[in-house]
Amino acid sequence: MRLTNGITILSDAVLVASGFDLFDAVKKEEYGYGIYDQVMTNADLEAYFKTGSDKRVTNPKRIGFVHCVGSRDEKSGCRSCSKVCCATAVKQAIEVKQAFPDSEVFCFYMDLRLFGRHYEDIYLSAQKDHGVRFIRGRVAEVSENHDGTLLVKAENTVAGKPLKVTLDLLVLMSGMRPSVPGKAIGDLLEMPVEEDGYFAVRNGIAAGQRSPLPGVFLAGAATGPKTLPETLADARAAAMEIDRYLTEVFPDARNYKQLVRERW
Repeated sequence: MRLTNGITILSDAVLVASGFDLFDAVKKEEYGYGIYDQVMTNADLEAYFKTGSDKRVTNPKRIGFVHCVGSRDEKSGCRSCSKVCCATAVKQAIEVKQAFPDSEVFCFYMDLRLFGRHYEDIYLSAQKDHGVRFIRGRVAEVSENHDGTLLVKAENTVAGKPLKVTLDLLVLMSGMRPSVPGKAIGDLLEMPVEEDGYFAVRNGIAAGQRSPLPGVFLAGAATGPKTLPETLADARAAAMEIDRYLTEVFPDARNYKQLVRERW
């Protein structure tokens, strides 16, 4: 195997754990990211929670979250769910309320996908204990008022009515996309990819960590959006698959690891 820096490595198995990139919210021009000062992404807000510093966050009184930005969106080139956005939005909405107790927080969503253990409890707590308002409906347009606040136009599909909300801050929940550096690795190894841009696996149920290529294995978001627990489980499963594969390659060797060391 020849790496992108020109170094050649001899190996019997390769594990590709290329991670993911966040969807570039600039591509959703109707949401105003990179256009209006008071629009940020989930990654930007997470950085604010860690550092406590962001010029866009100045004691906001009304904050909105837009789910599924770049996910489940044919125009954005991704029909699939990114899995983590709903739970992240609920978590961040609670954290915003804790940081700014007098603020109003709105979450605009198509439908909530909170499949993890206790995730539903956190969602209920966000409403009951923190007063987060969840509005079922996709945001259609974001514009800026003369005072720098944002005018958000959406539709409440439960009530069947359009609505307008003025916000001080809008957070876009950017979804997962295939890793660009990962694509370079895939091109190097001539790995097959599926329609969504993620690497193909031999069998999504029985061999989800095996590439169709012999000796090439996959873990984490290399094969699609994954939560952190799923990524950890994937890594353990990939290690077991590699162990099984090397045992198959060296059936006469009691300890293939020793055999590999002897090669060097």
